[in-house]
Amino acid sequence: MSKPGTFTMRPALLLALGALLLAQMALLLVFLRQSRDTAHVLFVAGAAVALVAALGYQSARRIVIDQTGITVRRPGLRRRMRFADLTSMEAVRIRGRLFVTLWVDESFLLVTNGYGNAAELFGLLLRRVPAHLLTDEMKTLLAEPPRADGNIIIYWLALFFSLLMLWRQFPGVA
Repeated sequence: MSKPGTFTMRPALLLALGALLLAQMALLLVFLRQSRDTAHVLFVAGAAVALVAALGYQSARRIVIDQTGITVRRPGLRRRMRFADLTSMEAVRIRGRLFVTLWVDESFLLVTNGYGNAAELFGLLLRRVPAHLLTDEMKTLLAEPPRADGNIIIYWLALFFSLLMLWRQFPGVA
């Protein structure tokens, strides 16, 4: 039996979220030190709390593929499907995202290309899913998954504006 494949969220996503969180924490400290009004402090604190939650959630997400099935783990959920039990499979590409849905009767798992090493993840699915569930279109989509960078770009853009706001808080900068 081969070693199971474990996939986590893309490191670039986690790095962008972490950097944005650090910038928000720095902005919060500056606002507190400058005794800014409560609304400003609460807004930045709320953003920081949301980023902590998002970073924790994304860091905990895992997909494990072994010889017999797939297990999806994230906070509050652990679901396993055996490949032999799959009743259908769907794949759709929407812009830079690939969504693969695995079905066992009415239960389903959704797998996206947001995980690190998505090409290997989908390659393992191609080799493990029963052949009668795979169409030629699905094989093509899974063989060459698109790269999803849209959400990462948004985080880096938010980081840029957070740093710009932070820079503007210091006297003599205009």
